[in-house]
Amino acid sequence: MRKHIKECRNICNSAGLSVLGVEFRGKHLAILCSEGRVFMPCTPSDFRWRHKAKSVARRVGAAYQA
Repeated sequence: MRKHIKECRNICNSAGLSVLGVEFRGKHLAILCSEGRVFMPCTPSDFRWRHKAKSVARRVGAAYQA
């Protein structure tokens, strides 16, 4: 689980978001950023979760900058 949380934080950092913390929300993680929240799965059984998480993080960062 720690490795997964670290990877989620790294995805947000690489998208230009400043990570403030992590909340556990049932089956998802809420990565709290100063720009907003990014939700990611707690149990990444789908191989596409990284791609989806990167696109959501980019969108949150782009919406904040606009």
